[in-house]
Amino acid sequence: MTSMSLADPPVTRQADIDEAIRAAVLNLTANLSMKDRLERFLEIFASVTGNEACALLRYKDGVLVPVAARGLSPEVLGLTFRPGEHPRFAAIVASRDPVRFAADDPRPDPYDGLIAKDASGTLAVHACLGCSLYNENTLFGVLSADALRAGAFERIDDHVFQVFAAIATVALRYETYITTLETLARHRGQVTTELVNEALERSRPLLGRSPVMQALNREIGVVARSDLTVLLTGETGAGKEVLARILHSRSKRAAQPLVYVNCAALPESLAESELFGHVKGAFTGAGSDRAGKFELADGGTLFLDEVGELPLSIQAKLLRAVQFGEIQRIGSDRSHHVDVRMIAATNRELPAEVRDGRFRADLYHRLSVYPVRVPPLRERPEDIPILAGHFLEQSRTRLGLARLSLSRATIQVLCHYGWPGNVRELEHVMLRAALRAADKQGDSVVIEPQHLEGLGTEPAVPDVGGAGLDASMAEAVAAFQRELIETALARARGNWAEAARLLKLDRGNLHRLAKRLGVK
Repeated sequence: MTSMSLADPPVTRQADIDEAIRAAVLNLTANLSMKDRLERFLEIFASVTGNEACALLRYKDGVLVPVAARGLSPEVLGLTFRPGEHPRFAAIVASRDPVRFAADDPRPDPYDGLIAKDASGTLAVHACLGCSLYNENTLFGVLSADALRAGAFERIDDHVFQVFAAIATVALRYETYITTLETLARHRGQVTTELVNEALERSRPLLGRSPVMQALNREIGVVARSDLTVLLTGETGAGKEVLARILHSRSKRAAQPLVYVNCAALPESLAESELFGHVKGAFTGAGSDRAGKFELADGGTLFLDEVGELPLSIQAKLLRAVQFGEIQRIGSDRSHHVDVRMIAATNRELPAEVRDGRFRADLYHRLSVYPVRVPPLRERPEDIPILAGHFLEQSRTRLGLARLSLSRATIQVLCHYGWPGNVRELEHVMLRAALRAADKQGDSVVIEPQHLEGLGTEPAVPDVGGAGLDASMAEAVAAFQRELIETALARARGNWAEAARLLKLDRGNLHRLAKRLGVK
């Protein structure tokens, strides 16, 4: 086995153990976020047990979900574990006492190759212990401890693990309650414990934990409980639809429907009927009365995705519905009032669309009461391992694999790639990489850089568009981009939308880049 530094020896003096337990209890009420409380709890737990890696997992809907980890690779926080698929977890949740696994236990450890100290990613866990977290007969989760040295936990009595398991149970039991109190104090809103818990669980793997996404999460918390119209902007694939669903789930309308409309897929001839409905005989083929999306969303939320694609003729009718909540079915002389919360999303630069006459200024101002920008993935590289782990677990389940993980080199490649397709591209890359790797490795699969469709290959040296080798890197890149845009425009005969398609860029991004480079 490769040599490496082992964990610090565990605390063995009873006075020190008592002080650590006291610190763990007081930590539950410390002036920290719940995330920081749980991470601090694991630090104290590690100081007493001397483990190299430990984790706290919540049990929900038949799945163990890591909520805090110490000493494990970052992608672990994006994984989920079904006890039936992991024999050690199955043994732990079946027992009310701490479960110790012998060094030669044949059952695979879920964290083999995932301990952060293991630079090779190949070493096996040799000391493993787990405690189920029960409150009466309700399973709340699992507290696990792992070490690379056999017998690492032999000097620690079971009662020490039982005390820490009891503290962890209390932490999970009241996590939602504490989070609700913090939310009430910040925003003076009143939401139920179940709603906050559901919203946080749904957003955990998708929003990530980078500072920019934590700030966005707080902003969403502020606006979600209001009825303000929200305009989500950002690049394709950045997660605007996911964010719209989170907004709805955290709102006071969460128990009512969230109705989705893809405005880009609405033919102009059918758009009015889809949005506002029609009465029987209003036009050829209207054989019966039909409610539109606004009526279906009455009392709930209407999400207009790609709203920038709506034709001007529909925008005028949409304005009245947004402004006054009044709709009129095609062919009817009666107006209906609907109570709908509006969320719109677009990857277009709507102010530019307004200036160019392609989008109504009055509608834009009605939709952008509370604008929220969804950052692209390249602005939050810290979230890539967590997101990759989440999509990896989805791929493992879909492909029926026993184990699916990322090598250290693969994680580095993922974190240094630019992700023009954002989170959606990462999801598809993970699935394709899993397919390629599984074709060669069987049921226990490790994804290497060569499975990532060339994401880790060196880029070709471009023609710098006449900038010359004496130019700075920035000058050379700018010259190359300028030449590409001019070439695409020439091929598209001056049509910016067609040029954007040729360059595989969002049209708004192309306009901004062209202005910065002096092409426009």
